[in-house]
Amino acid sequence: MIRRSILFFIAIFSISVSAQRRKQSWTEQVKFSVDPHVKVMTSLGNNFLSESFDYFYGFGIGLNTNLYKNFGLGVEYTYFLATLKNPELFGYLGAPSINNFDWYVFHKDKISEAFFVEEIVGYSTYRMKSPYLDNSGDFREGNGGLNLGAKAIYVLDVEGVQEIVLGGKLNFYNSKIGNQNPDLEKYYSKATLLNISLAYRFNF
Repeated sequence: MIRRSILFFIAIFSISVSAQRRKQSWTEQVKFSVDPHVKVMTSLGNNFLSESFDYFYGFGIGLNTNLYKNFGLGVEYTYFLATLKNPELFGYLGAPSINNFDWYVFHKDKISEAFFVEEIVGYSTYRMKSPYLDNSGDFREGNGGLNLGAKAIYVLDVEGVQEIVLGGKLNFYNSKIGNQNPDLEKYYSKATLLNISLAYRFNF
C-alpha cells in the first residue's frame, strides 16, 4: 500500500513538473512592445480624398503582443491632420482631423540578428471631424476598412530591447456614402490610403 502511494505521488509530481515546463515554454514566447510613431498618409487613385487633400500627417502609439511562434496581435492609434489641396471640392469645411485605430495580426520573420520583417493584416476605423467655416459646429463621419502592410525592424542594442521600425501599410477606406450613380458613390465613399510610419520600439 505504501509502495503504491509513493509511486502514485511520484507520477503526479512528474506530470505536474512536465506541465509546468510546457507552460513556461509557452509563456516565455509572450513578449510585449510599445511603438511611439509618426505617420504620413495619402490617398491613391481617382477619388474624393485624393483630389481634396495633399496628404495627412500624424503621430500616435502602438501596442504589440507576440503570442506564439512569432505570431501576435497589435493595435495602433494615430491622430492625423490634413493639408487641403482643393478646399472648394471639400465643401464649406475646414481641414479635418482624423482619429485612426488599426487592429491587426502580425507574423515576424528573422532576416539576421539585427534585422526583422513583420507582415500585417487587420482592420482600421476612422473618425473624421471637420469644422464648418462659419463656426456653426463640426461635420463628423465614421468609417472603416481592411488594412495590410509590412514593417522593417532594425535592432539597436545587443539585448534587443530598443528597435527602429519603418512601416508601410495600405488601408482600404469605405465611408458608405450612398448615391444612385455607382461611379459617384465609389468616388466619394471608397479610397485606398497609403501610409508610411517611423517608430521607436521598446520591448519588454
